Amino acid sequence: MEFNYDPIKLKRIYEEKHKNDGIRLFADRIWPRGLKKSELEYDEWIKQLCPSTSLRKKWHLKEISYSQFSDHYAKELDRQQHKIDFIAEIAKNNSVTLLSAVKDLEISHLPILKKHILLALEENSFGNANKYSSPVCYENLQ
Repeated sequence: MEFNYDPIKLKRIYEEKHKNDGIRLFADRIWPRGLKKSELEYDEWIKQLCPSTSLRKKWHLKEISYSQFSDHYAKELDRQQHKIDFIAEIAKNNSVTLLSAVKDLEISHLPILKKHILLALEENSFGNANKYSSPVCYENLQ
């Protein structure tokens, strides 16, 4: 089952804050140079959900492809499922904007993080898709 709406937006920290941003989560492991913390309007800094330092360095040094980066980062996120679930819970009733200083949002960690949050939102909203809605009718199929 897929969502017909997109409760999670991606945005660079240099873009202006908009009232439709909802909850603004800063999603970079390190603070951007030249920017004071008081200059960025955000609700939470989720650096624990960002790529590890070693993975980030491999990606920036072009030692791994984006596909490899995505796979490794997804495994890192799998170990943070309770934090992903918490953000998914927020996204049930609020818009969420993931903020980053990266130059290209689409080829960064943000789409991967967004995908994990959306999957958690779907699972938490609709339950386990492998379970039958009417056990009595389908009990012989199990």
